[in-house]
Amino acid sequence: MQAREVGELAVIRQLRGIFDAPRADVLVANGDDAAVWQPDGPVVATVDSVVAGVDWLVDRTPAAAMGHRAAAVNLSDLAAMGAQPRLLLLALEVPPDQDVGELLAAARGLQALAGQHGALVVGGDLGLSPGPARWTVTALGTLRAPPMRRDQVRPGDVLWLAGAVGQAALGLAALRMGDDQPRLIAAHLWPQPLVALGLQLQAVGVRAAIDVSDGLGLDAQRLAEASGVDLTLDLPTPDWLTPDVRAWLEARELDWRTACAQGGDDYALLCAAAPGLDLAPLGAWPIGRAEAGTGRVHLQIGARPCTVQGFRHGG
Repeated sequence: MQAREVGELAVIRQLRGIFDAPRADVLVANGDDAAVWQPDGPVVATVDSVVAGVDWLVDRTPAAAMGHRAAAVNLSDLAAMGAQPRLLLLALEVPPDQDVGELLAAARGLQALAGQHGALVVGGDLGLSPGPARWTVTALGTLRAPPMRRDQVRPGDVLWLAGAVGQAALGLAALRMGDDQPRLIAAHLWPQPLVALGLQLQAVGVRAAIDVSDGLGLDAQRLAEASGVDLTLDLPTPDWLTPDVRAWLEARELDWRTACAQGGDDYALLCAAAPGLDLAPLGAWPIGRAEAGTGRVHLQIGARPCTVQGFRHGG
């Protein structure tokens, strides 16, 4: 049934059936004018929206994957700060003809990823509007140590990358083309925020990090500019670039280096650590070094220089 047929209050009741769960630090949750939370440390807050036709392909994205993405974009920001996710607030704007079954499936996708990382959905808002559909999530987390920040890279630091880059952009291309590239498509549809790793990086003394969501080159530049350093990065050929993937890329005239340098939605973590701090046991690998400078990035991927660009809203 459509949302306007079911009615706002009935849809909210069904959403609460998915999200409601007790927890000792949440004194008041869904159902009141606001939630009441008693945190156990400094609070980290972030907010982001995903919009139909901009952040997901409406006709080719499973509903659960759309909800998963709405949670992932925010959980990844908390991961980059070294924060433990605790609460999510959800503001929904959906068209009146929104299928309620699909809406609830998307909510379950959001709830599943939030719960996986220890977060509860404790409130929000539902509105019916002409569209496009928009899911806005505010995520709150707590810190047990100083946050990892963009402005804490120092000359001499080693740059480490955790997680893959390039897969999600190529997965989006495969989905648009209707091609069978399940590993790449899964990377686009079901991005995995590195929350546990962010906590581990912070615990071993990493000072600076950024979530790579708009492309390695662009997010590296943000890190460099915030810290006032130059970065020299050299990314080796990724292990996901199998012979079958290479053949598909060549047939479609797609460049994997461009995808790695400029593609978004991978939610990897780029971090800086003092020399001598080995992050390899945590699953990261060194890809460069910082030096005194003015915020420039020199990026090489697969032994070839790449343009420092990425995704920007509006072009």
